[in-house]
Amino acid sequence: MRLKSLKLENFRSYKSIQVDFDVNLTVIIGKNDVGKSTILESLEIFFNNEKVKMEMEDLCVSAPKREISISCVFEIEKDKKYTIDTIPISLKDEFLLNKEGNLEIRKEWDCSKGKLTNSSLKEYIVANYPACCKESPLVCMKNTELKKCYEGYKEAAENLGLVVRETTNSEMRQAIYKVLNVESLDFDIVNIPIDKIEGKDIWHSIKGDFPLYCLFQSDRANKDTDKEVQDPLKAITKIAIDEVADKLEEIKRQIEAGAKQIGEATIKKMEEMNPNLAKILKPEVSNKAWDSLFSFSFIGDDNIPMNKRGSGVRRLILLNYFRAEAERKSKNERSIIYAIEEPETSQHPNHQLQLIEALRELAGKDNCQVMITTHSPEIAKVCKNENLILIKCIDGYNQIIKDGLKLELIAETLGIMPYIGKLVICVEGENDRNFLLGINQNIAELRNIIDLHKNNISIIPMIGSNLKQWVNREYLKGSNVVEFHLYDKDNDEKYRAEQKKINNRENGSAALLTQMKEMENYIHPELYAKHFGIECSLTPEWKNLDVPHFVEQKIGKEKGLDESKIKRIANGVLSKQMTKELFTKLEVFEEVKGWFEQIKKMYESC
Repeated sequence: MRLKSLKLENFRSYKSIQVDFDVNLTVIIGKNDVGKSTILESLEIFFNNEKVKMEMEDLCVSAPKREISISCVFEIEKDKKYTIDTIPISLKDEFLLNKEGNLEIRKEWDCSKGKLTNSSLKEYIVANYPACCKESPLVCMKNTELKKCYEGYKEAAENLGLVVRETTNSEMRQAIYKVLNVESLDFDIVNIPIDKIEGKDIWHSIKGDFPLYCLFQSDRANKDTDKEVQDPLKAITKIAIDEVADKLEEIKRQIEAGAKQIGEATIKKMEEMNPNLAKILKPEVSNKAWDSLFSFSFIGDDNIPMNKRGSGVRRLILLNYFRAEAERKSKNERSIIYAIEEPETSQHPNHQLQLIEALRELAGKDNCQVMITTHSPEIAKVCKNENLILIKCIDGYNQIIKDGLKLELIAETLGIMPYIGKLVICVEGENDRNFLLGINQNIAELRNIIDLHKNNISIIPMIGSNLKQWVNREYLKGSNVVEFHLYDKDNDEKYRAEQKKINNRENGSAALLTQMKEMENYIHPELYAKHFGIECSLTPEWKNLDVPHFVEQKIGKEKGLDESKIKRIANGVLSKQMTKELFTKLEVFEEVKGWFEQIKKMYESC
């Protein structure tokens, strides 16, 4: 289950707003007090209601009615089934999805009584429901009521050849839907109260599939329970417990059953001494959350409490927690949402970049989403346009900017200026950039020709739309910057014309096309074989082979690795394992060396 969007009504500074999240990474940008943290905290209230709780003060001051609502929209697996009145069934078949075919859960808090209590909260499934049944949704009917309703459709159901057990609610509902041929009728949006759904199993079933939501706040407290330390450590415990949740639930059931058995035996004995008292007694077992029974910490040899260390050290724990999670996360775990306020806090710029790289890698894992708020230009610059959300106060209301001015306004908000020398390297995309940096920094023979990092040479992906590209491209317009372009051979016809234009410039710019199909072909097959565990060897066809497609076919899609992920791994990970010897085996070392010799020549002549 993946979170697609959040809808807020009358919550704090938001009268009404919808926030759409990226499938991997979402970066929320805006000036102070514009409502960035409100988005993350509203999700904490929705999922956990622990670290942040709903309060009367959260009601928007200009709310037209004294009611707050937080709705989350989820994309669910196509064939996923949830338990309704003990029978696993598709939410689609029960018409419990919204108009877009997603699961939408709405939570409402009634603030009209001046204070919030347990009864103030109502929970609904927002369903695109058959209009003919909306006044009395079938899914809310008890067995007796549903039987009476089914009587009017029984004969038609039998004529359709349907075999229906009247002891099974789901079979009666499906029979009624088929007799009505509801899919051809009108539908209306209906808020179906979760506590009215028969059997109450569905809420437990759905909640068990919700992503784990871990919020890391930037608040600073001078006490042993410092949030900067405790947040990642609590998450470690919470996630570890979730991985053995099934076993713990079985233990819980055994404990409850054993305790009740002892309690019932006690009451039975009580009957012998005081029958009247025994009649009013019944066994009841309560328990605490599993994560409240365990704690986790780091202890140094010097025994200095973590909260007594510098804020930079405390935030480094957070940084390395995410780096470790990026390596640990596997495809089969429950979905997790990591929400982090201002991860750059108290961090050196180099650590900021390490952190965003760790978060980007983590966000690329299956069943994992990352959301951050930030004031850091360095973090925002390396994120794609679709990852960025800008919140701006317009006419007194906080709004999300979605039009074409978004990147320009983000640059203005963060004070981003282009940092470019007289020479830039222009490549097709982020993967090509990672490849060039990877081989340049890890192969001494290439780094000795020209060190791209040390000489601060910018590499701009010309296809795509992250903020850094936008800023840099605007800067290049009308400038005298010398450009070295390197494009893949796979778009030979398209780039031949571009190559000619660039080489005809009179400012010393130059363009080359690769001799092999793509950058992925410049990585030796033995590295693919080792990393992906596949049979892969150097053949005469390798030069023009569609390597990402070839690897995907070899490993199979069931491992969750599509071509785009394979490209990221190849250029971001495997490129750093290339050596002069491996390039020589591919018979391309002289070509690759020639790229950097050309760059050096252009750099020295600028």
